Amino acid sequence: MRNLFLFFVILVSGCTLSPNLSNTSIDEMMSEKMESPFFFVPPLNLQDYKDRTWILLAESENRKWFYDPYTLSEDEDGVISFDMFNAPRIYKQDLDQFNAMIVGPYLQKIDCFSSNQWSETFYTKNLPEPQVTSPTVKPINGSGWVKIKPRTAMAYIRTRICGRKFIDDANVNYFLYQDSETTTPQVMPKFFEVIDNQVVVVDAKKDIRQMRIASYALEKEFPKKGEFVYRADCQGYTNNLLGSDKKLVIAGAVGPKGSLSSVAFNRACENHGDYMKITSKSGK
Repeated sequence: MRNLFLFFVILVSGCTLSPNLSNTSIDEMMSEKMESPFFFVPPLNLQDYKDRTWILLAESENRKWFYDPYTLSEDEDGVISFDMFNAPRIYKQDLDQFNAMIVGPYLQKIDCFSSNQWSETFYTKNLPEPQVTSPTVKPINGSGWVKIKPRTAMAYIRTRICGRKFIDDANVNYFLYQDSETTTPQVMPKFFEVIDNQVVVVDAKKDIRQMRIASYALEKEFPKKGEFVYRADCQGYTNNLLGSDKKLVIAGAVGPKGSLSSVAFNRACENHGDYMKITSKSGK
C-alpha cells in the first residue's frame, strides 16, 4: 500500500522517473513554459552560485532543480526558506553546471500549511489575477505569494521539503539527499529521507545526536532500500551511518560539503530554525 501511494505522489507531481533522452533542441528547452515567475536574480550571479553547495532536489522531463541544504530554515510562522536554482536538462557532459541557461540562484520560500510558494523575482508580470482569499492563505496581489498548483514540479518540491506522508503508518519523511541524477532509464538513483525530521540528543554534554534515515530507489513503486541510524559528534566533527544489518556505511570524519555525510551532519548539528524536531533521549 505504501509503495502504491508513493508512486501516485510522484505521478501527480509532474516529475518523471525516466527522462526523455531524445535530442531536444536548446531553443525548445528554453521556450518551455514555467509555472512560476522564475527569472535571473540577479542575472547570472556567479558569486551567489560559487558561495553555495548545490545538490539535486527534483527533476522533471526537461528541467532540474538544485538547492543548497545548508540554507534550509523554517521561521516561527512555519515558512521554509532555502536558496535554489533550476536549469534545462542538457545531456552534454562538457557543459558546466553554471551556464547561461540556468535560472537563479534565488531565494525560495514555501508555506507548507497553506501550500503557497514565493520566489525571489524582480517583477511579477506572470502572477495570477488578485483573488479573495481566506485569512489562512497568503495574499496574492503585490505580495509575490503564489498557490502551488497540483501535478507540477513545485508540488513535488513541496512534498520533498514539507514531508511525505504514508498511508499505513504515522511517519512523515523529509528529503535529505539524492545520490545522483537520473541520466538513463537504466540508472536509478537512491534518495535518503529523515524520518519525522527528528534529531535525538543522546549525549547533551558531548553534543552527540542521531537521526533515523530511510533510503529508497527512485524507480517505479519506490522500493525501500534500507533504514539507518545516523549519529553525529557535533563537537568532534565525526559521524557514522549504521545500517539495519549493523554494518557501518559511513564512519569517521565528516565528508566534503556535497556528500551525504556532510549534509546529514549539518542537518543534525546546525541551526535550521524550527525545521528539525530536536528532542532528548528521554523524548523531552
